[in-house]
Formats: sequence, structure tokens, C-alpha cells
Amino acid sequence: MISISDITNPYTRRSRLQPALIVILPIALATLVWFPTGVVGWGLFWSVFVACGGTALLAQVARDKGKGKEPMLYNNWGGKPTTRFLRHRNAPNKIVLQRQHKKLGSLIKDIHIPTREEEMSDPEMADEVYEACTKFLLEKTRDQKRFALLFEENCNYGFRRNLWGMKPLGIVSAVLGIGAITAYIFNMARHGVTPTPLVLICGILNILLFLGWTFWFTTEWVRIPAEAYADRLLSACEVL
Repeated sequence: MISISDITNPYTRRSRLQPALIVILPIALATLVWFPTGVVGWGLFWSVFVACGGTALLAQVARDKGKGKEPMLYNNWGGKPTTRFLRHRNAPNKIVLQRQHKKLGSLIKDIHIPTREEEMSDPEMADEVYEACTKFLLEKTRDQKRFALLFEENCNYGFRRNLWGMKPLGIVSAVLGIGAITAYIFNMARHGVTPTPLVLICGILNILLFLGWTFWFTTEWVRIPAEAYADRLLSACEVL
């Protein structure tokens, strides 16, 4: 369970809280359009919201949405990126793979790294070995300072995964935001009032968010940092 103090954690803030805030951003922009003079009041509301654990709750929701849909990502990609990269049949670079297998075999004494023939004869068992290797590397690379680049890629993946996981909520939020701002513009037009630059900017931002949710935040968009993280994690075995 995420506590309020966890919000200071860089991973929680970047990979869980920020995606959740992007989801509610269209509603916030629409609220700003309708009540531009209530900024001070909304600042007070936000302070109370944070103090009561609201941001921690948002981070928890983002994490659950992303984590809950992660198996769907792996299924679309043909398995976890780390597992695929450790397979003889999927490895991007066979020479690097041989070196990584040799290193992992020396680091984990009670694990036998499958040969190509063993992997072909029992791929499920081979994947279990590769997942065990991945878990070993995860435990050995938790030092954020020593493995700063790995941590960076982990944050990038977590951000995109959780944002994609909340895609339905994001689309609904964007539609509601666009609808609310459109209604405001029509209401002002009836009174002969021209929309202010603030209204137009908020409306454009909401449209861009809707387009992002619809066309940009896809499984392939998540796959890019996922594979970059997997590559960096497996490379870490070289320095262990």
C-alpha cells in the first residue's frame, strides 16, 4: 500500500502519480475555464487533497491499472522482454547472449542455463529459468545510484505502462473536458463574449490529450521503453 511519504520516491512520483495526474488534467483544465477566479480556492482544495492521501490514492490507482494490464502487453509481445532477450531464438545479438548466459551461469550457482537444443525441446522450462535469472538481476540492481541508467529506463517504462493502463479513463476524461469547454464557449457566444486566450489554450490542450490517448498511447509506445529497460537490465550482469 502506498503511503503519503512514498510520493517523495522518484519512481512513485514519475511512474505512478504523474500518469494519474495526466488522466485528470482535462477535468482540471475545464474547471479552470469555468471558474478562473477560483484558483486560490482550488489551491486550498489541492492542499487538503494531498494531506488526506489523495495523491497516494491516485498513484495506487495508476499502478493497479498498469500492473493489471501488463500480462496483456506480454502476450502481445510474445513474452516478457527480458525473457525474450534471453531466449536463443529471440536474442537481438547471439554473441552478447552467449556472454550473458555464461555470466548468469557463474552468478547463479544452482541454475543451469538452457542450451539452444534444450530450449527448443522444452521452451516452457527454459522460460522459467530465464524468469528466475531476471528476478536475480532485479534483486541485485536495486541500487539507484549505481544503476542510474537502469532506474531511468524503469521509470520510463512504468510511466508509459501505467498511462496506457488508464487509457479508457483518460479518453473519458478528455471527452468530458472538451465537452465542458465547448459548452462554456457556446455559453459565452450567446452573450457576445469572445473566448479568452486561456479558454482557447485549455481547449487545445484537451484536444491534444484526446488525440494522444486515441493514437499515441499504444502497446507499441509502451514496448519501446520496456525493451530498453530489458536490455539495460541484462547488460547489468556484466558488472555484477
